[in-house]
Amino acid sequence: MANRELKFLLKHSSIYGIGTIVGQAVGFLLLPLYTRYLTPADYGVATLIDITMGLAGVAVGSGIANAMPRFYYDRQDAEEKNLVISTLYTIIGLFGIAVTVSLLACSGLLSNMLFHSNAYRIHFRVATMSLACGFFVDTGLLYLRVKNESIKTVVVSLTSLLLLIVFNIYFIVYAGKGLLGIFYSLLINRVIFACIITIPIISKIGIHFSKKLASNMIKFSFPLMFSNLFRMGVNESDKYFINFFFSPFETGIYTIANKIGTSIHILITSPFLQSFSPRRFEIMHQEDAKEHYALILNYYLLIIGTAGLCLSVFSSEIIRIMTTDKFYQASQYIPLIILAWIIFGMRYHFETGILIHKKTKYIAYINGFTAIVSLLLNYLFIPKFKIWGALIALNISQTMTSGFFYLVAQRLYPIRYNMVFILKLAIVSVSFALVSLLVSADNILISFILKIGIIFLYYISIRLIGLIEEDMLNSVKKAFVKVSVFLMNGQKAK
Repeated sequence: MANRELKFLLKHSSIYGIGTIVGQAVGFLLLPLYTRYLTPADYGVATLIDITMGLAGVAVGSGIANAMPRFYYDRQDAEEKNLVISTLYTIIGLFGIAVTVSLLACSGLLSNMLFHSNAYRIHFRVATMSLACGFFVDTGLLYLRVKNESIKTVVVSLTSLLLLIVFNIYFIVYAGKGLLGIFYSLLINRVIFACIITIPIISKIGIHFSKKLASNMIKFSFPLMFSNLFRMGVNESDKYFINFFFSPFETGIYTIANKIGTSIHILITSPFLQSFSPRRFEIMHQEDAKEHYALILNYYLLIIGTAGLCLSVFSSEIIRIMTTDKFYQASQYIPLIILAWIIFGMRYHFETGILIHKKTKYIAYINGFTAIVSLLLNYLFIPKFKIWGALIALNISQTMTSGFFYLVAQRLYPIRYNMVFILKLAIVSVSFALVSLLVSADNILISFILKIGIIFLYYISIRLIGLIEEDMLNSVKKAFVKVSVFLMNGQKAK
């Protein structure tokens, strides 16, 4: 049973991951282009506008959308499931209108508050319209994931990404729009795909609304809205502080480091969650569900820990190849960013028991408390230690968040996680990451060869201490074989 669950998650996560990997790879390939047409300060401005939009986006989009899989799998009848989806679309539409109108009215105020200039007012307005369309794009993609239509989800996502890249190249390089070109590209892209995704879904499920269901979904989601706002406070407030105490230039350097460091979250955690988030509710009534949850955490940490180590070891070479000398200093910050995101990823496993019992208020409490702590730490550390202060605060906050999730969830829904496995993996991974800091060479090729040796020794070490078992390797191999056959045949994943 456990192997079957692993194969299911690997199959769907791998399919989602293929799309994400291709998208991330294309994004990295465009870094040399962007770093020649945009300055670190431009990156800083774009990041702060994006985060500001994200604060509204996670509250409405992610917060309310979390109700979809939980209520969808509570229903057995197809009409009742369609009612869940249709009601959710109505809720998101109403909340989305309110948020959009508010942001448009405050665009000038936001520009002056963040950048002491009204010059970025148009940037905020274009970004707000993109956000409004994005609500429907994200809801449609979540619906496809809930239906386990991973191929369709990846095709839509990749097509959207490729079109977005084309728009970016046109507006930034040929039209000479610079920073504003990024926001024009996103707006046009989201308008197109909001129509492509939403119209077929609404045509299929119909337009229906249940006041009682809407009330229950909002009640379930309401704590998650604030929870997501608090979570972004933990993850993103450092950039506001860096901009406030220093300038968009430092924010831009930090953004580049984050772009590389958070790629493990984008490439591994995000595809995994697209499969695991709805799946954990499907299996929650099985007798051995807790064993599955514990085993899945082991596999997740082994994969993301290994990927994080590889990225940390080669971070300097990646920055030197993909950017210009204006951004080289960003490489030194990447390892601690990777560590923070690995710790952050564990919370998605620990929160399972809280969501199963529908005690979402605890998620809001935890994220609210750690957001306050994060703000305080950023305020204390960033003025003294600049970007290093932000990284210290980030890692402390993420550790507290995952720790509290674990403690609360264990009281509601105890799961026996293999802490010995987790501790061994952490010690080995961190040890080799520290060793890699002592290895450097002016010649990039020589540096790569030396660091490949470090990764090989790491692999030997985790095999020797029993962190990788033959059953695990066989399950992974079989799952990826099925993914390959699945992709070639174009069959629906089950």
